[in-house]
Amino acid sequence: MVQQTTLLKDVEANGTIDSKIRSYVQYIHDGENELELHGFQGNTFKAALTWLGYLLTVGLLRLFFHWYPHLMLYSTHSRCSFSVAEKILIIDIYKRKHKSYYVEKVETITLKSMFENQEDSGVDLTKIQYNLSNGSIRESSHIRTFFCKRVRYVWDVDTEAFLKLVGLTYNMRKSELHDIEGYNSETRITRYIIYGNNEIDIPLESIFRLFILEALTPFYIFQVFSLIVWFAEYYYYYTIAIIIMSVYGISSSVIQTRKNQKNLRGTVHTVDEVMAWSKESNKFETIKSSFLVPGDVIVIPSNGCSMQCDAVLLNGTCIVNESMLTGESVPVLKTALEHDETFYNEREDSNHTLYCGTNVLQSRCQGEGYVRAVVLNTGFLTSKGELVRSIMYPPPADFKFDQDSYKFIGILAFIALLGFIYTVVSKMSRHLAAWDIIIKALDLITIVIPPALPAAMTIGKLFALNRLKRKDIYCINSRVINVSGSINCVCFDKTGTLTEDGLDMWGIVPINEVKVQDPIKESNLLDYRSNLLRAMSSCHSLAKIDDELTGDPLDFKMFESTTWQLKESENKQICAVLTPKTEEVEVAVLKRFQFSSTLQRMSVITQASDSDSLDIYCKGSPEIVMSLSKKETIPNDILDKLSEYTVQGYRVIAVGAKTVPTIQPDLVKKISRNEVESDLDFIGLLIFENKLKPQTTGVIRVLKNAEMKVVMITGDNIQTAISVAKECGLVEKGSRLVNISVVGSKLEDPKLDFKFVQEPTMTTGDEIALDIEKQQNGKVHFAVTGAMWSLIKEYFPDQIPKIITLGTVFARMSSEQKQQLILELQNIGYYVAMCGDGTNDCGALKAAHVGISLSEAESSVASPFTSKEPNISCVTEVVKEGRAALVTSFGVFKFMVCYSLTEFISVIILYGIDSNLTSLQFLFIDIFLALNFASIFGITEAYDKVLFKKPPATSLLGFIPIMSLTLHIVLVVAFQVISYYVIQTNHWFEHFEYDPDKGNYFASYENYSIFAVSMFQYIITAVVFSKGKPYRKPLHTNKYLVCSITLMIIICSYMTIHPANWILNVLEMIVPPFHDARLIILVIALANFFAAFVVEELLVDYFMEKKLKPTFFNIEKSRKKYLKIQRDLSNGEWSQLQRKEDFTLACKSDSRGRANGIYNEAFDIVDERT
Repeated sequence: MVQQTTLLKDVEANGTIDSKIRSYVQYIHDGENELELHGFQGNTFKAALTWLGYLLTVGLLRLFFHWYPHLMLYSTHSRCSFSVAEKILIIDIYKRKHKSYYVEKVETITLKSMFENQEDSGVDLTKIQYNLSNGSIRESSHIRTFFCKRVRYVWDVDTEAFLKLVGLTYNMRKSELHDIEGYNSETRITRYIIYGNNEIDIPLESIFRLFILEALTPFYIFQVFSLIVWFAEYYYYYTIAIIIMSVYGISSSVIQTRKNQKNLRGTVHTVDEVMAWSKESNKFETIKSSFLVPGDVIVIPSNGCSMQCDAVLLNGTCIVNESMLTGESVPVLKTALEHDETFYNEREDSNHTLYCGTNVLQSRCQGEGYVRAVVLNTGFLTSKGELVRSIMYPPPADFKFDQDSYKFIGILAFIALLGFIYTVVSKMSRHLAAWDIIIKALDLITIVIPPALPAAMTIGKLFALNRLKRKDIYCINSRVINVSGSINCVCFDKTGTLTEDGLDMWGIVPINEVKVQDPIKESNLLDYRSNLLRAMSSCHSLAKIDDELTGDPLDFKMFESTTWQLKESENKQICAVLTPKTEEVEVAVLKRFQFSSTLQRMSVITQASDSDSLDIYCKGSPEIVMSLSKKETIPNDILDKLSEYTVQGYRVIAVGAKTVPTIQPDLVKKISRNEVESDLDFIGLLIFENKLKPQTTGVIRVLKNAEMKVVMITGDNIQTAISVAKECGLVEKGSRLVNISVVGSKLEDPKLDFKFVQEPTMTTGDEIALDIEKQQNGKVHFAVTGAMWSLIKEYFPDQIPKIITLGTVFARMSSEQKQQLILELQNIGYYVAMCGDGTNDCGALKAAHVGISLSEAESSVASPFTSKEPNISCVTEVVKEGRAALVTSFGVFKFMVCYSLTEFISVIILYGIDSNLTSLQFLFIDIFLALNFASIFGITEAYDKVLFKKPPATSLLGFIPIMSLTLHIVLVVAFQVISYYVIQTNHWFEHFEYDPDKGNYFASYENYSIFAVSMFQYIITAVVFSKGKPYRKPLHTNKYLVCSITLMIIICSYMTIHPANWILNVLEMIVPPFHDARLIILVIALANFFAAFVVEELLVDYFMEKKLKPTFFNIEKSRKKYLKIQRDLSNGEWSQLQRKEDFTLACKSDSRGRANGIYNEAFDIVDERT
């Protein structure tokens, strides 16, 4: 029967989440994830058949369903509409590539079920009120709901869809938030029923449960199967040893899991007491923070607190440390939310929002009473909860090495199947007992698939992480260490990352009578009544904590240069009071509009003691402040002057001011930002010197010499960004930089415009020749601003890959645009690392394959890597260690595969005469040769010289790795066969005759020859696959591995040539009666080593890798799409970057937005968008 899938409704939630509701399927889009929902209800007939299957398979089917619960759902339930569904299947689709399955039970919440005895409960059985992700507010006493990844979804009858339960961040006007008056106890309890505990609770599972869950993983179930087979073969010693190792492995894993749960719980789970408003008593009462619900009105103590929820400030100010969330330890000032009819936006109103997990250092109320805030989100709905969820439910590993490793295990399983068939057929032809045939055939399966493979694969990563930790680089996600070895594109923030955190005040450029004056180096040369000086002293977010100024470094330098003093006012209506040292005057800050990265400005309303009016000051990017200023106050040559400073790398801040009549303090609070930031007088420029960090240029040079793509993504002015890019070497000497813009009359016929960025002295005419094709011999870099990025994505989305391939400087980029750029770079095949200070870069840090946050904290949930050293030298260290870890993982994987196949070959050869290796021979190989080498393989450190130009391979199923393994196994087969037949040429040789009565007695010359040669083959494998430079140091630097190999060579040689009788007895081995035959085995092993070395070093690494592979490389089929784009652009396909094929790249210069040949597209956009 075909299920109905007719589209019923489309639901849009907050502009970012939309759901397509079908009768049996629903899609919810949320960022990079798409949730596909299916409804199911119980089917008695299916359930009965499934239980019968459990009985017939002795529980194996139930075990299989434990691993794949969605298949159990299919087996016991039937598809149905969501309105009657008992269970929900959630398919979490990540980036349309990876699927994760969750089966959740639909629960029904009713007030009657919660309070069966209304009289005893004292709760009025009214309906529960809650908010949904489509912005609606619902009331119901009967709610159908389910949880998925700690988030509750609620069935909405009106839309016939499951919608995410949210707090007060969706579709709420600011005035509505101000009007919230809190709850009485009944209402709080009813909301508590649906929203649950305000706790980010990480469950601590019992040791017994963790042990059982670990023991039921496919790896250990395979171990149980192997143990049964070995026990049936009477391999008692080997079985006991593996049991001990397995118990140790399970215990270690359980202990580590329990430790991780405890650490995470200890970090994120806190419960405190808060003061919340009670409508019953009409006063604030102390309650536990776990009982808070969205809509509660709470008090922020004056001495600070740790936030237990997301809340928005209703009055007063707070100084907050947000390092736990952003990695940035500089305190930030939070101000009260405006009281107007606009909608609250979590991103745009972040300056008014106190986030869960952050520390409020102090609060200050303007007026009498408390600093109040209204609770927006609780529990896992908070910003901290979202970040913890991302740790608990990390995205699938989108890395080819990890994917190929699982596929390779499938190949090994196929080889095991072939061995199984061969064993059954060959032994049946010799009429052996059926039980013996089955056991021997099953034994082959346990040999081919190495049980220790998963553990061995993590060893290289652990050593790399420990080495990084010694360099003050910390990692909270070990999975990304291998990914960092594939990085071929590194993006940097500018301020605080490439350049110093602090800015030095270079000078002040006043504007008098609409003329730009000469720069002033010392602010004391300005009159204390100067608007520009008073703007510098008041237009900032600095605050005093324990008599020390704290706040943004730029604000700090600006204020410090004025020599004014900041003091707290006894009048709580005033934010701060500023006074000059030499004059008896006070400037009171009545209201602040915090800096917004989206608006690129901040402003203040002030009242000076020597004035009867209010003074308004606004500072921000020159483009924005000029757009807010009256045209008659802007000098005609301002762009020329601005260019003089920005092309030298100075950071320029513009200042505007205006005077308005004095109004009542209550009215000041109600004045809107748009009223304040308009019709300004343009009064001057503040010039800051932002020096490069000493390490920046050297690291950039190392990365570019390694032929990595290096990109700057900054929120600063494009000309300043270009200057810094040239100074640090991002844009090399002799290369050309092209500024890309979108032009066209009101964007009705938009075109991409390409203009070479020239030095100011080089261009004075009205026309610039812009034939980019003539520059093919020189390197070309593109520069794009955030405004242009938005227009290009809107009008030229198909040209984004070409632009970002040559893009080097991206300026005036918002945090969202930074994230978009990272994702676009990934889409064309780059493995992208992002390095930033963690403040405005959180989205980009999380979107990148590898995020590196420069922070003093040992760990930050903003990114996988955190460097306590505040410079970009950590990037090269992460890349080096990542490459070493990736090569180590490759080597260990190849070693473990060859180890299992070598053992497999030995057994297959001996099966030909119905012999085998003995129990303790297996044990010696597995413990002293395989596990020993694998455990110390990763101690070899990363190569510390030049960063190689090419990252290591990421595919285990590529031509080179497959050929390496194949040729190595061919040599293993060849030399084992040689030793097998050479031993038989001796006159004293006696063939092995299998005696069923003797059971597992396999002592024979054939057994000796195969075992002796194979011992050396494991050593050879460890040596050959332990690669050195260019990614790791040479083998001899790993003293532990060298000593272990040397010791094993001695022991194996001793066991081959002249073993003691007790060794012969323990290993159940006989040796040739004459030493010449024993020495021949050593010669065969030595020949095997030279052959393996020549094949790996000369044939594979040199001929195939360096000569053959480039010849057959098909750029058209490569996943690295940027290579094809680079080729096409280098072949003169520049015209494809234009919408019209006949568009020429010779453009007339435009007087608008141009200063000394430097095009400033911000002014075109202002004109064309109006």
